Amino acid sequence: MKKKKTLRNTWIMTAVYWVVGLLCMFWGKLDHIFAYQLKEVNNVYALALLIILLLPLLFSILLSLKVKPPRLICNPLVTAIYLLVVIAAGMAYNLQDIIGYFFPIILFVLMTIIAVFYALAKTVRNKRNGKYYFIDDKDKKKCSSFWDAYRRYYVMGLTYGIIDGLLTTVLN
Repeated sequence: MKKKKTLRNTWIMTAVYWVVGLLCMFWGKLDHIFAYQLKEVNNVYALALLIILLLPLLFSILLSLKVKPPRLICNPLVTAIYLLVVIAAGMAYNLQDIIGYFFPIILFVLMTIIAVFYALAKTVRNKRNGKYYFIDDKDKKKCSSFWDAYRRYYVMGLTYGIIDGLLTTVLN
């Protein structure tokens, strides 16, 4: 049952990567044709974007063929970071400059700093009777130590922070 859920989530995220990547490519092409009126576009950035989009597709195919992936790859944080990589490649294609790769990196660094303080505040706030708890929506899990609870809050804060930052960047 868990393998089917992982496979379904992997294919959904692969589709999200491709939609975001193709939208970035389409947006970049339109931007260059209408706004800058450029006839030539450097296709090295488009090739880099396509290679970045092929990696999750290959991973999804391998997972469908019953190849057991490392647990690290199926982590939501890795998924969010890879989405940043796809957006960075799309921005580099749109700007036709390598500087496009730096905007999502700056967003990631900012979200990691915010996640450190978020995790610290949530960990200290959810200490009861000398024990630390990880509270996520309705679930309340007892953690073995401060660092276990802190790590869980940090990953949650970083993942949600990156996703919120991406949505804010894209929708504004």
